[in-house]
Amino acid sequence: MLILIAGPYRSGTGGDPDLIAANLERLEAAAWPVFRAGHVPMIGEWVALPVLRGAGGDATDEDVLYPAAQRLLAHCDAVLRLPGESRGADQDVAIARSRGLPVYFDIAQIPAVAPRPGVDVPDARGRTGLDRAGRDLTGNPSVVVRDVELLAAAWHVLRRTTYDYRRRDGSWSTQQRETYDRGDGATVLLYDPARETVLLTRQFRFPVYVNGHPDGMFVETAAGLLDGDDPAAAIRREASEELGVEVGALEPVFNAWTSPGSVTERVHCFAAPYSTESRVGAGGGLPEDGEDIEAVELPFAEALKRIDSGEIADAKTIMLLQWAALRGPFRHLTSI
Repeated sequence: MLILIAGPYRSGTGGDPDLIAANLERLEAAAWPVFRAGHVPMIGEWVALPVLRGAGGDATDEDVLYPAAQRLLAHCDAVLRLPGESRGADQDVAIARSRGLPVYFDIAQIPAVAPRPGVDVPDARGRTGLDRAGRDLTGNPSVVVRDVELLAAAWHVLRRTTYDYRRRDGSWSTQQRETYDRGDGATVLLYDPARETVLLTRQFRFPVYVNGHPDGMFVETAAGLLDGDDPAAAIRREASEELGVEVGALEPVFNAWTSPGSVTERVHCFAAPYSTESRVGAGGGLPEDGEDIEAVELPFAEALKRIDSGEIADAKTIMLLQWAALRGPFRHLTSI
């Protein structure tokens, strides 16, 4: 796709040349990630500024900047709108939407194009060698990997792997499987043993909304991807960001693959006590990541009831609540 990068250029600068130059640098900083995803970046100023210089004073910014972007949009396939107030960028978005073009507000939203064979294009996180995953597996002699195709590589990676599989009767068959790689994650059940409560999150989850959940507002334990951290550090970070809780001692409970037929993610599950004193931050998640997270404190008995009613339908949360009832901090409240 040819993607127009739209955002502040002169807006908010008061005509200060240094501020204008800094805005252009921010626009241009998005060009490489767009190109790396397999697309062609375009910025209106790349066209407008040479035109203005060529006009030699016969044209103003108003004569060239907005019209240049509008003419470019006749040839673009999408718009990437960067943060910041900008009348011109808002106009670009309006024009794109009127023409049915996709508008992205984060580079991670832009779908990556699978690279041509032999071309090692990094994903949005800068990872390379994406088509090598699984080729060197030797732990199961009944599985021989033949090929790995990269189908998509944005923030997460979709692969199709072809392999030979030896069945129990000794015969071999060739199979293909698609795997969705989003990295491993961590989650924590926060519980208050004195007040017999648990602290959960509530946030909008589009994947469950599009697949039958009534409103997509999902109740679950605090969780997140490791993003290069070890599991304990990652869940301390997520508990702080999402719920404002400073986590003390962590108890590793179990690790689980929750969708082993297609998703590679392994979730490291923890439990930890909390109290009113340990809720030291505002929580709510990171607005820049699109997060808008509500803290939900429930009596433990009520949380179990919500599993039966379907109000709690998240797999990791159900497993951790059941663990708390059977072997964890609230086993004295339940009987089997």
